[in-house]
Amino acid sequence: MSSIGPIYGEIRAVVKRNGLDRLGTERSINALVSNIISQERLTKYLKAAGYDTQRALDLYGWNILISEAFFPVLSASEVCLRNIISSRLVALYGPTWWDDAAFLTQIGNGKRIVKTARDKLRKKGAVTSGGMTAELNFGFWVNMLLARHEPVFWANLHASFVDLPPAVTYNALYVRCDAVREFRNRVFHHEPILHRNITKEYSQIMELITWLSPDKAKWIKQYSRVMTVARQKP
Repeated sequence: MSSIGPIYGEIRAVVKRNGLDRLGTERSINALVSNIISQERLTKYLKAAGYDTQRALDLYGWNILISEAFFPVLSASEVCLRNIISSRLVALYGPTWWDDAAFLTQIGNGKRIVKTARDKLRKKGAVTSGGMTAELNFGFWVNMLLARHEPVFWANLHASFVDLPPAVTYNALYVRCDAVREFRNRVFHHEPILHRNITKEYSQIMELITWLSPDKAKWIKQYSRVMTVARQKP
């Protein structure tokens, strides 16, 4: 059994505790799986495992662990990006940028998201730039790099993204941020990532963090277990 085997072992323990061994362990496990993992979700793992139930459960457990391992670097990339962008908005629109008419006009449909976040914070107390920065989601911050915002927000891109390599264009930065956002959503919504190129995903996230803050990239790397867990794939 692989290092992810404890999940399968837990299911076996449930079988034993409930006196279901008489049905046959494999049959009992199949009967209980639907109470632990939805059939639709498990099917993806069964296909990947050649319809071997034990390996499917091992892969399911590994998917949980590898997703967890990505959390530090995904968090770092999101925090770095939103801090840089919010600082730029403060410079352009002042300390209450979320209420600035010119800013709200520029972001179009995004103003609904901003107003929702502002109103939520108002119910809790004071609305601050830090509070708004944390309340708005990763997708909102990535959208601040859409092409239509370049002449307004980012006329001098490298003055705001001071660590961004000169060769990295505005579009390349947006494409990378959007790719990380898409991957982040799969991880945070508990979707399978077992078919993704884990090494490539990790490298691209780390490169993005380096573009945003080389010091943060060096610091967060010590907390990352992505490649360790990747090598444990069943």
